[in-house]
Amino acid sequence: MAVYYSTNTEVNKLEIECEVGKDLIVGMDEIFSKLSDEIVRTSKRSILICFDCYIGIDYEKMVEKFKGKLKERGFDVKCFDIIDLYRFNDEINSKIVSPSLNGEKDFGRVFKGRLKDFMNGEKIRLLRNEILRMRRKRSSKRKLAIILTGPGSAIPVFRRLCDNLIYVDISREELFNRFEKNPTLFLASRGEKLDLKTFLRRFYYVDSQVLDRHKRSLMMKLDYYISANDPQNPVLLRGEFYRRLIDEISSRPFMVKMLYYPVSWGGNWLKKMKNLSDEMVNSGQGFILANENGVIVDLKGNKVEIPFQNILWLGKEKIIGGKVMSRCLGTFPFAYWYDDGMEGGNMAIQVHPNGTYMRKKFNEPMRQDESYYILHTGEGAKTYLGLKEDADVDELKELAVRSEKHGIPFDHDRFINSVKTKPGDYLLIPAGTVHASGKNQVVVEVDWVITAYSPGYTFHIYDYLRPDLNGSLRSIHIEHSFNVIKKNRRESWVMRNLKQKPRKIRGGDNWAEYLLGRRMDMLFEVRRLEFSDEIEDDTNGIFHVLTLVEGKSVGVEIDGKTVLKFDFPDTIIVPACVGKYRLVNLSDGKAKVLKAQVRSD
Repeated sequence: MAVYYSTNTEVNKLEIECEVGKDLIVGMDEIFSKLSDEIVRTSKRSILICFDCYIGIDYEKMVEKFKGKLKERGFDVKCFDIIDLYRFNDEINSKIVSPSLNGEKDFGRVFKGRLKDFMNGEKIRLLRNEILRMRRKRSSKRKLAIILTGPGSAIPVFRRLCDNLIYVDISREELFNRFEKNPTLFLASRGEKLDLKTFLRRFYYVDSQVLDRHKRSLMMKLDYYISANDPQNPVLLRGEFYRRLIDEISSRPFMVKMLYYPVSWGGNWLKKMKNLSDEMVNSGQGFILANENGVIVDLKGNKVEIPFQNILWLGKEKIIGGKVMSRCLGTFPFAYWYDDGMEGGNMAIQVHPNGTYMRKKFNEPMRQDESYYILHTGEGAKTYLGLKEDADVDELKELAVRSEKHGIPFDHDRFINSVKTKPGDYLLIPAGTVHASGKNQVVVEVDWVITAYSPGYTFHIYDYLRPDLNGSLRSIHIEHSFNVIKKNRRESWVMRNLKQKPRKIRGGDNWAEYLLGRRMDMLFEVRRLEFSDEIEDDTNGIFHVLTLVEGKSVGVEIDGKTVLKFDFPDTIIVPACVGKYRLVNLSDGKAKVLKAQVRSD
């Protein structure tokens, strides 16, 4: 069974000049034939190629093909694998991994080091000297190609020497699904294996931190970018075209590829809606996260997926906008979760931490705030939100501890307030508020989550002694939960502050915009656009995130031209640089579009 599932239907069609065979090359044989031809034309007697990549890629196979093509063209080829420069895993674990995972069973502390911290400094020095010696003393009439390959091969000491920088990339969806089949795909592995849970914690807190920091440093320098999600048919983008493509994506509304996975409480509404794989036990959660998802573009019939974070690194000024850049810490701050509990169960009773706690415990930068938009409901739908007026928090903690330790259930409804919900309701969930989505509803979560740990920080208080999909009880986080819970957030306070009455901001014939919810302690606000035919809007330098929550299909027009269409219940991003745009209802009846944006005040 896969870790993540997707449909690959969120395709962005761009009008960008692209020459297949030059700007874009498809297929292993074609890629390395073209690269070898270009290298042959160099006037240098010897060249250094940094063949860098992310983990999870069979770079040995690719380099072997590259090596063969170069030899056919009269080159002597010498390869060095960067893995030989890495410290052994025992040392990496003791000095980096264990301190970062910090004895926690579910979380950790974000590692702030660099990729070179994983490597042996003396071995780096010796290899650099060897490369310089080989190039300096070249006497043969045949040209020499030195290929330095593997994750991190373009660290600064080697990047400064290299003539051609190639970067081979992979999506997290593909990496995680490959790891399920080959549990050796982690940084510096020499054949050692990890279980999936250990890998994911290590990846989020350590490996991804150094790999992404390194990859980001290469984006403006790489000569060639290879997308290797399909190992049989990789796609090469020439460096200049790759950067131009990202600039084009960042300049117009675009869709992010949704990812899905089953959970213990999940239903199957999304599975039916999106025609997801029959292999899925359920479709409990779909999501869009800055660090996790990809963006698919269609280039003359060739689909290429680029990690969303790559686009944000190069296009953040256009996408985020200068007005709110510092507030967002220069990144996309929203996490969107589609929670499908139709004919499923309740989420665990949970709470999220404030900023001080995040920084102190996990080395994360900001607090985690959430909100629920109720998309679809069935019989008895409700949302848990806040404490009951007479709830004894000490007793709640005592019962939660007893439940975790001894497997004794308790009546959570005695303590946790619940609100009956219907489609169109919107509930704010600031950090410290106890909450959970109840069964028989589908929720679009609009969350503020700027974390290295992509799943975010969800502290479970009670999970009904319900096994997960592997048959084990899910983790409970008593200490964390009761350290951050806001005891004063009880029923009356919740109804006054967290379930706000929609307020009309502007309107006209057959259209209106409503403010659904905002709080001064939360850095975003959510509105709803309602229109029978069309509605005009303006980013005013702040990006919008739009979700079609009622209606069948909507078109996005800029200067009278349709640039994107999205269907129920899809989400799109309108970059800050877009300015004025128009939404057009492409179906009968009224369309309703949820709009989230960063507060500028």
